[in-house]
Amino acid sequence: MKRPSVIIGIIAVLVLSAGIAVLSLWPDAAKQPLPVQTPAPAGLSIDLFSEPYLNITDIQFTPDEGDVYSLIFDQELDTIILDAENVVFSSEEDLLFSVFFQAAGLSNLTGITKEADDSQLELFGFDQPVMNIRFNLMDGSFVEVEIGAVPAAGQGRYARLKNSREVALLNDTRSMMLTLELEMFYSISFFPVHLHSDMDSAVFSINHILVENGDGITEIRRRTDEELMEFSLGTSIYQLMKPTAAEGNDGVIQSFLLENIIMLMPDKIVSVLPEDLLAFKNNNPVRLTVTAVDWSGTLLIGNRDAESGGQLVMIEGHDAVLLDRNGDYSFLDLTFTQLRSTLIWIHHITDVSSVTFKLEDITRVLRIEHNSGDGSIRGWLDDVELSEVNARRLFVASMLINPNGETDSPIPPGVSPDYTVTMSMTNGTSEKVELYRQSDSQFLIVHNGENKGFFITRLALQQNVLNKFDIVDSGGEIPLV
Repeated sequence: MKRPSVIIGIIAVLVLSAGIAVLSLWPDAAKQPLPVQTPAPAGLSIDLFSEPYLNITDIQFTPDEGDVYSLIFDQELDTIILDAENVVFSSEEDLLFSVFFQAAGLSNLTGITKEADDSQLELFGFDQPVMNIRFNLMDGSFVEVEIGAVPAAGQGRYARLKNSREVALLNDTRSMMLTLELEMFYSISFFPVHLHSDMDSAVFSINHILVENGDGITEIRRRTDEELMEFSLGTSIYQLMKPTAAEGNDGVIQSFLLENIIMLMPDKIVSVLPEDLLAFKNNNPVRLTVTAVDWSGTLLIGNRDAESGGQLVMIEGHDAVLLDRNGDYSFLDLTFTQLRSTLIWIHHITDVSSVTFKLEDITRVLRIEHNSGDGSIRGWLDDVELSEVNARRLFVASMLINPNGETDSPIPPGVSPDYTVTMSMTNGTSEKVELYRQSDSQFLIVHNGENKGFFITRLALQQNVLNKFDIVDSGGEIPLV
């Protein structure tokens, strides 16, 4: 509930601010010369109506361009109602109250000129007002105010009673609030506005992303906290589900996908007519579906509007075509290879029964035995039993095969791999990574017999495995990396 005493106090401060603005914002004759005139007497007050909060039933706003709207004051419920045609989104209640009481505060304007002539009125911008405001009062009468152009000093706007020659100057804050287009009152951001205050919290509230377009489907999910704790092996937060299962590149997904989606805020309603909706849907829009902790929604992303440079979009569930002139839709151009992690493979130790290392002329086998009761393991390197710590850390080292980039180089014909790691699973399947030397420091990576064009420029296996063999053979403990 809004308290009249608090609001009256706020308005008093605004009126004082407006008085100060009158002195500082008098038009600069050098920039926009005005005819010689007699300044308004000190303290000139233009009285519109008395006791505005009791007398006003509604305020109608008629922009020079845009939709007409009214703010209705329900005194019994102490609320402001937005009344306009084609209202398809919920309005921002705080903004409705702010605009209503900013307008009601015009009941007494501080004048800058008492008798402006015709040429002066045109310079003040009243030949084509940017907004007409009509106050409908309890007794059935009404008062109309015009808001003109921005003054020569570049701040605020001029206002007057309609057809009056007494002119007042509104400060920048008040004039901005009283010249809003209808769309400004709507909550038309795609992602819930209440989650915008903390970007990190908003990002981590998203559990699932599905992008469907003519080129295929990209699907990403966020692993649960339980999964991340269970893996605890450097697993990425995001898992790509389609077009193929893979680890997600957390940085790319968060910075170039999730954050951009959160900040999508269409700023203009283009149309609410059914025929326009049908035409829009026939443009084969990209379908973006987001599922968060306590919210889900779908955005249809259509063509760019050539005239404005904005993106035409629809929020599913609202029959309106919107224009987004500020959103970053570059995430639509992200490719699968940009979204995937640099990890070639990653598995939880509970799914693996053995790892076979063939490193040039060295072949060694890490064998793993699982205790299903308490989740503990026993491990052997060849025939020598390891401590559980060493077994787990040697297993983690086997997965650190991270490509540095992509190459068009083919596998040399008839050449055997220089390094091979084979991971055997408890379900009987296996995976294999082979490294083929391309130069003194570069190796081509082949995963499960498939050359995807990835290469590695530092021999991670030699750094992360061979030295660990030496530690284990000498009876030491592999350090935690």
